[in-house]
Amino acid sequence: MSKTVILVCAHKQDECLAEPPYMPIQVGKAISGVDLGFTGDNTGDNISTRNRNFCELTAHYWAWKNLKGADYVGLCHYRRYFDFGSDTCNVVTAPTRQFFSSPHPVPDFDRLFSRYDMVMSKPKPYAYNLYRDYSRCHRQEDIDTLREIVQELYPDYVESFDHVFFHNNMLSHFNMFVMPWLRFEEYSKWLFDILFEAERRIDIPSDPVQARIFGYMSERLMSVYARRNGLIVKYQTVTMVTDGKKKGLASYMFHSVMNNMLYTITRPFYRNKPKTR
Repeated sequence: MSKTVILVCAHKQDECLAEPPYMPIQVGKAISGVDLGFTGDNTGDNISTRNRNFCELTAHYWAWKNLKGADYVGLCHYRRYFDFGSDTCNVVTAPTRQFFSSPHPVPDFDRLFSRYDMVMSKPKPYAYNLYRDYSRCHRQEDIDTLREIVQELYPDYVESFDHVFFHNNMLSHFNMFVMPWLRFEEYSKWLFDILFEAERRIDIPSDPVQARIFGYMSERLMSVYARRNGLIVKYQTVTMVTDGKKKGLASYMFHSVMNNMLYTITRPFYRNKPKTR
């Protein structure tokens, strides 16, 4: 029987799914003064001390180097999970008590991966291409450096990189996925080859939000990898566990229509090709 492990990243004491296939993992444990009582990302071969810059990718790296015997591997967050029963919109919300008192069935992954290559979060449309959007929210020069690295290390991925960043306004958030182990190994090597080189070249921002730089980059690189390899992706709704503002199909449809309209109108006026140096 196939074995699936879906890591649940957590950095503070809170309720989270812990029954198989879910496996809680404490991220950034090497730099935390708190022990959450389950597996930490600071064991074995790890990058736990770099969690402020790599975010949930410290759990991703830990799984790549230390997890054994899994046929399928995935990653989610203590407040964000794939809703395997829905793919209508990118994010829906669920109250805490309701979510954790309800069953959380997962699909037959053998059957699912006979039709698909990986599961990713359903993408959210933006009003600009991803290059413009990243430049508005973060530092443009960092994404230019990232492209240079891809061109040097994996030149056959540049066309896909340019498509995702310059000719696309859809972004799958949260670095969440489920995929077969062999695909995961290949993706992980590709991803960390690029990010570790970026870490060597880029000055990490002092602002703690902007310092999460490699988590932001990885969200976008996942789509580059999927496009280049011609992967058939199962895009899945993400349930956000929160007692705050509700999100659902109506909100998704409204913002999708508005952002796609703005993207169509504004795309001729913004950069649609990489900078040359």
